[in-house]
Amino acid sequence: MSSSPREEARDQEAPKLVTIPQIPELLEAAGLKRVGAARIRQLAQNEDWPKPVFEDGRTRIFEWSAIERFFRTRPIRQGERNDLKPSQEEASDGRRQQEGLAE
Repeated sequence: MSSSPREEARDQEAPKLVTIPQIPELLEAAGLKRVGAARIRQLAQNEDWPKPVFEDGRTRIFEWSAIERFFRTRPIRQGERNDLKPSQEEASDGRRQQEGLAE
């Protein structure tokens, strides 16, 4: 038996709320690459991660549409290690030292 038009409209308007352990399966269902819960917790520490709609202690609840948008638009740098790259200052110092050796 189908729902009344009012109930269907209410279901469409209500945001889908999710917790971090639910996100990996939802990503896969949405056709995105599955990301483990541990990695999602790391990403959630960044300032560009969507803010929770509810937070109580260690429990955080997010709106699925914001999470999905985050994963669809974030730049992926697979295999790139940021910890091995020299900072801008170190790189310019290295160039100066090489120029001094070349003279």
